[in-house]
Amino acid sequence: MSRVLMVYGSAYGQTERITWRIAAVLRGYGCAVDAYRGDQLPEGVPVAGYDACVVAASVLMGHHQSYVRDFVDDHAGTLNALPSAFISVCGAAADAPRQAQEYLDAFLRETGWHPHLARSFAGAVSYTRYPWWLRRYMQWLSRRKGLPTDTTRDWDFTDWSEVDRFAAETAKILAPLPGRKESPVEV
Repeated sequence: MSRVLMVYGSAYGQTERITWRIAAVLRGYGCAVDAYRGDQLPEGVPVAGYDACVVAASVLMGHHQSYVRDFVDDHAGTLNALPSAFISVCGAAADAPRQAQEYLDAFLRETGWHPHLARSFAGAVSYTRYPWWLRRYMQWLSRRKGLPTDTTRDWDFTDWSEVDRFAAETAKILAPLPGRKESPVEV
């Protein structure tokens, strides 16, 4: 059975939801998955003891979480030696995919990590979770972009079928490893 480490950063919960969805798909392929929020990662987690690693981070104000960056910086050599994947969750991915790709590329360039797979997914506008000032700013920005401005609810822009396809593709990079199932369990 393939052992997969997942480390993620999430400010308002969408990246965490995406991480858990991918973990469920990987488990459906027979992988044993340990998922940790990067700022709550137990000390001494043996990254090199895993068969693969998936890292996910969200973009806020043009940057991914510093604790995810620190994890990748600290383990870049190991991550480059393992089958690995990077997920960048970015509000710009829905309407400005080039900008979202630039954030993803900058993260990888700056950390020296070369994952087997890397993808940017649209996130969410979580009005109900934002502090008042961010809620107002995001409402203004959403209005300018023609996105929903109702602050009484959250808006999910993630293409979940694309997340599932990415998770299946990620599972396939583990194909040479023993114990991998050939077909996933439905999520």
